[in-house]
Amino acid sequence: MAQARTKASFAQEKRTFPILLVACLMIAFWFGQAPASPPDRTPEEVLTHLSRTFNRTKGFRADFLQHLRVPNGKPVLSKGSLLYRTPGKMVLHYSDPAGQILLLAGNRLAFYIPQNRQVLIKTMRSRHIPETPALLFASLGHLRKYFYIRPEQGGDVPVSGPYGLELIPRKPDRHLALARIVVNMSTHLPTTITFNEFNGMEMTIDLQNLHPLTHVSQTSFNLVLPPGTTVVRTRQGF
Repeated sequence: MAQARTKASFAQEKRTFPILLVACLMIAFWFGQAPASPPDRTPEEVLTHLSRTFNRTKGFRADFLQHLRVPNGKPVLSKGSLLYRTPGKMVLHYSDPAGQILLLAGNRLAFYIPQNRQVLIKTMRSRHIPETPALLFASLGHLRKYFYIRPEQGGDVPVSGPYGLELIPRKPDRHLALARIVVNMSTHLPTTITFNEFNGMEMTIDLQNLHPLTHVSQTSFNLVLPPGTTVVRTRQGF
């Protein structure tokens, strides 16, 4: 660089590392400190940073805990690992209940239940909002098109720690009343997503050990079913 740098500016640059650095030849990813930039001031800026973090990688892998609450029923806790591929594909492999698989591809869902030897197929018909976690992640850069966005708590946007955002559909939806995203402000990555439906059902997914991937094979989303599996198409929720 033609212009000489002062020692102070050089020291400042040494302390500044991106959260996710994509090398020119796509040979390495690693987490670091957030890049030097003005702190987020609005919920929309938080989502913008979140979207940029997602767009720097082909996908990510994480462990998850899923909490499902249904009206007049006992809460159901599930867990496993998930794989996400940009844009809008996700597969969840459950370790508890063992063997269950949930595949999300665009607005199509497939839920394999080995205990029943069934796979349930469903197509989400809404044109107003992204109704699945996979579609929500794929739409992070333009969620204002679908939702009113507001913080869960008042006050300034923090520079670290968890920060919750509520997403309220701009147009009435038959199912979804409210969605929530909790963001780790130190990494600009999601830690929790929640869907609340009008019928009282609530699904929350807590993400753990989330890390980016340089490559996600398309074959990872091929649902290979054992012989004798029954395919059931349904309009009801899973």
